[in-house]
Amino acid sequence: MFPRWMEDLTSRPGAEIVLLGVLALLLVIYIWSATEVRRSHERRMHRVRDTLYISTTLLGQLTIHENRKYEWSENEHHELLTAMLACKSAACLSSQLQDQIRDCIKDHDPARLALMHKALERECTVLSDELGQDTRADHWGKAIWTILRPAAEPAALAATWFLLADLMFRQRLLDISVESWENTLLWLRVVSLMITIIYGYLLWASPRRGTRGTVTRMLSLLIALCSLLHLIGLVAAPYALGLQLVLFISGFRLTGTRPRSDRPYAGHTELEPTKELSTENEVKPLRKSDAYIG
Repeated sequence: MFPRWMEDLTSRPGAEIVLLGVLALLLVIYIWSATEVRRSHERRMHRVRDTLYISTTLLGQLTIHENRKYEWSENEHHELLTAMLACKSAACLSSQLQDQIRDCIKDHDPARLALMHKALERECTVLSDELGQDTRADHWGKAIWTILRPAAEPAALAATWFLLADLMFRQRLLDISVESWENTLLWLRVVSLMITIIYGYLLWASPRRGTRGTVTRMLSLLIALCSLLHLIGLVAAPYALGLQLVLFISGFRLTGTRPRSDRPYAGHTELEPTKELSTENEVKPLRKSDAYIG
């Protein structure tokens, strides 16, 4: 089918100009994508440097305080508060650590400060490693990935264009009736392959940073691999599309849990509003009864 499709396309007048225009468009998209990827990486490294610059001041003050083991002076207390307020503007610190910093600003409990110190030291170590890897020479696999990563956009565009052109070829040149079952199978195949292109693009273009989102990537990979059923023939289109829709719907359940980074950290004692109201309602009758007994 593909040689016949290409032969019919190249036999039309002006086909060479159209193909050259498409190739030029894909090249422009690749250059634009490579530029955006490089700028995004540079912005990320800039945010990491700013976060480390802001966080090291607080990290140093907490380390000195733990080694000295005596009370803060008024000036040192003010400097600690200023450093914690500055860390609230650090872009690369996790939301969990930001919650710990807010709680430490409200209450300078030594236990809270110790927990926050450990969490801050751990995240600064991770960010320092990321910044150090950026300054090292790229290894063999990463060098190839740097070239292939910007090709996600033109590859997705080319696949979409080829899919639509193949649909038009089958409908017009093979004399397929619009009301026939074969035409329905063609449209089901197109929808299934479009879903494959979308999730293939998400897998290709998504940043590979840490282990967060593993379930999402696995579901996207399974949805993309469902397109292999089309190798059986056109009759497999409803089954491939149905399996993709089942995996898509199940993704809402599998990825709907609250991520660990958004959950309360160890030592978090802040109550929810509903719990606070119920606690107040329970305490008021006790106070009245105590007053009566007295």
